Amino acid sequence: MGKHELMGQIPLEEEFRGMGAIKSVARRLLHAVARYLPMFPSWRVKLHRLRGVKIGKGVFIGSDVFIDNTYPDSIIIEDFVTIISNSFIIGHSFVPVHLRRVLQTEDGEKRGVCLRKGCYLGARSIIMPGVTVGECSVIASGSVVTHDIPPYSVAVGAPANVTRTFDMEDVDW
Repeated sequence: MGKHELMGQIPLEEEFRGMGAIKSVARRLLHAVARYLPMFPSWRVKLHRLRGVKIGKGVFIGSDVFIDNTYPDSIIIEDFVTIISNSFIIGHSFVPVHLRRVLQTEDGEKRGVCLRKGCYLGARSIIMPGVTVGECSVIASGSVVTHDIPPYSVAVGAPANVTRTFDMEDVDW
């Protein structure tokens, strides 16, 4: 079998060979359970922590939330974050071998996502790799976040843009 036959045009990284492949399968099974089975949101948080996602206290994760399968440990979710159903948090991107010159960015490969304390992701929002959503920021339902969102902001659209800001005093902790 050729080098790319098992993975198509995505190179298989060394960490996903041998025992790494077994760990990856186990993480994906935990992910499937967390996404699809009815349960208390606190149980979802525990399952994602087992997968390697760094999650603070008081976090709400709704049903059918996708949190990066390949590098769950690249995701940081700080205290009191709310993630509503059907949202996607994508912590990495792989560039197909044949399109590297077309898709490679000046920044290189972006990896990881950071959701700062108290931010809110509306239903069906998508957070792309390399993004930080600022403290207490609100991402509107259906938005696609492709760049950092500053603290105390409301971002809307695809790609998401800040439509308004608010003050720290507007937040009731």
